[in-house]
Amino acid sequence: MTELVGTGGGLRSACFAPHSALYLRPDGLVHACCVTGFSVGTVHGPERQSLREIWDGAALSDQRQALEAGAFDLGCQECEFVASSAGRGGSLAVHFDRFAAGAPHEYPRLLDLALSSRCNLQCVMCNGGLSSAIRTQREGLPPLPECYDERFFSELDEFLPHVERLQFKGGEPFLARENRRIWDRLIDLGTGPEVTVTTNGTVLNDEVVRYVRELRMHPNVSVDGVTPETLEAVRVGVDAGRLWRNIDVFQELADEAGNGMTLSFCLMTVNWRELVPFLVEADRRAVNCNVILVNQPRRFDLLQQPAEELAVVLDELTTASPPLAGAAAVAWDEVVGRIRSHLESPVELVGSSTVLMSRPVERSVQERLRSLLVDTYGLDPLVVEAEEGLVCHVDVPAWAGWIGAEEFTGRPIDSLGELLDERFGPRTVRWLVSPMHGVLVLSTELDAPHGRRDLRGHRLVDAETGRQRVYVVDVEPGAPVPSIS
Repeated sequence: MTELVGTGGGLRSACFAPHSALYLRPDGLVHACCVTGFSVGTVHGPERQSLREIWDGAALSDQRQALEAGAFDLGCQECEFVASSAGRGGSLAVHFDRFAAGAPHEYPRLLDLALSSRCNLQCVMCNGGLSSAIRTQREGLPPLPECYDERFFSELDEFLPHVERLQFKGGEPFLARENRRIWDRLIDLGTGPEVTVTTNGTVLNDEVVRYVRELRMHPNVSVDGVTPETLEAVRVGVDAGRLWRNIDVFQELADEAGNGMTLSFCLMTVNWRELVPFLVEADRRAVNCNVILVNQPRRFDLLQQPAEELAVVLDELTTASPPLAGAAAVAWDEVVGRIRSHLESPVELVGSSTVLMSRPVERSVQERLRSLLVDTYGLDPLVVEAEEGLVCHVDVPAWAGWIGAEEFTGRPIDSLGELLDERFGPRTVRWLVSPMHGVLVLSTELDAPHGRRDLRGHRLVDAETGRQRVYVVDVEPGAPVPSIS
């Protein structure tokens, strides 16, 4: 059963992120947090909205209502996955509980800002959307456009005085001019919010020192290894010796400010043997530490390794169990608990570039879904199945001939949207509140031969075969989502 939290007799929700926070990505898309796949708006391009329109808009309202009902279907499957395997306390959701009182707020209390992908490293688990170095050098693509203009910074001025906490991410935050502009504004305002910067630790100069001091920043330095061999293999482009010297300086500055420092470790298949040395080092320094279990790309996901291999990992880690205290001890217990829980009760997190689905759906539930769609829309759905990400079967009813779905077979399921663009022009895609747990609903509006239509897909993972399955109906744009009475 989903745990709902709240304060006193106030609002209760599975998570207060959409009630209290905004996360802004390098491409201008806005989410409630850095984990959800559900976009609530954009501040860039022809469909841009103001920050106020996004905060007061329908998308955030839908996500709030879903979580208040204990439903994770609007992009929140990763936290559902973590809560299932480690309890809610191990999920990102718990970090927003501090903002529960008075939610939803007139202004966000937390701004999580990844305004630029400008970066000087090419970490193996990262991608060109978050690292300009990867995009230009590894992927061979042009740099992403800069999305944050004068209008955005003017709108941000209304929000900054009300923010209690700002988190700066990247890219590498100390390379982004957008961040420096906000830091200068915060210094002028003098409101004194908490300021955290997640940095790769390679950029340290007089300007950085000034910002850390004046804003009393809490540096969160990413170190995904302890030995030079592992650290430099994972965080491609880093000089391990220089990084540790910079960490010494960041720690001195953080201690001077009185806000401390965090060391972060992305736990993966390629570096798990350095988890214990990392925690020992964090304990020696008496700093906060954060261990993130990476789930994408899948080859780096430790929890998705075969059970016998994961059992060997757990045995080796616990055999080396170190004497730890404070934050390092807490992190150790959480990681070991996650691995042990996953071995005892595996929870599959099925990922694609579009969706994350954590709970396979039984055939009996799918039959209820099909009946619900037929009763509501009067259509037998188009059914698309994919195995290992490729479409392997399509069941095309008579009404769907205009889509050309027979040609889907053999294509990546995540590329079908591009095929629709080629045939019918640009689409408008948005997530909708799902009528059933484990089913993701995506609305795709396009110009069909018979007018503007909404191809509404109900996407899930079949419990029997493990295949992805999408039930698609053709409806009028704006048609309501059916509910289960």
